[in-house]
Amino acid sequence: MSPLSKEQFEAIREESKTKIIAVALQLFSKKGFENTSISDIAKAAGISKGLTYNYFKSKDELLEATLLFILRNVVEVLEKGQLLTDPFKRLEFFIRTNFELLKKEPDFWKMFIVLSLQLDKKSKAAKILKDYWGRLFENAINIFKEMGHENYLEMAYQYGAMMDGLSMQYILLSDPSFPFDETLEKVIKQYCTPRK
Repeated sequence: MSPLSKEQFEAIREESKTKIIAVALQLFSKKGFENTSISDIAKAAGISKGLTYNYFKSKDELLEATLLFILRNVVEVLEKGQLLTDPFKRLEFFIRTNFELLKKEPDFWKMFIVLSLQLDKKSKAAKILKDYWGRLFENAINIFKEMGHENYLEMAYQYGAMMDGLSMQYILLSDPSFPFDETLEKVIKQYCTPRK
């Protein structure tokens, strides 16, 4: 058997790294960041604790990689919406996509919200989250500007607060009696209908 080429070695290394990130995401989401150890992650991934540290120097570094991994996927999806030239249709795409992602991965988004509130503001993970929220807010400002709102900044704040509140209602409270789909349609009608 011949030795692995550099490309094969890198592919195996990347595959292992992705597996660790996927397991970490699952455990951070279910147990919380603070209640998950590197040992838990290594055991669930079927690798040694030492090998985990070979890829990530600390649990904080693994959290950063996990956030970047999932947010890269989210940003790719949201970038599709940027192709829509009509700002009303673009905002509707973002609202619907946001809640499709929430429904698909509620545990991750619960972790995401909790981490946004708990992380040391000077940490790299907090900066990753802040940058993500900042990009979403900038996007909202630009959309409301394109829609012709004179008070586009105020509209972006209102929209952000509404999205945060609806997300929290869905994720943190998990109240099955909440008329989520009906509320979502009302929000879309309110924000995505051109003014006359």
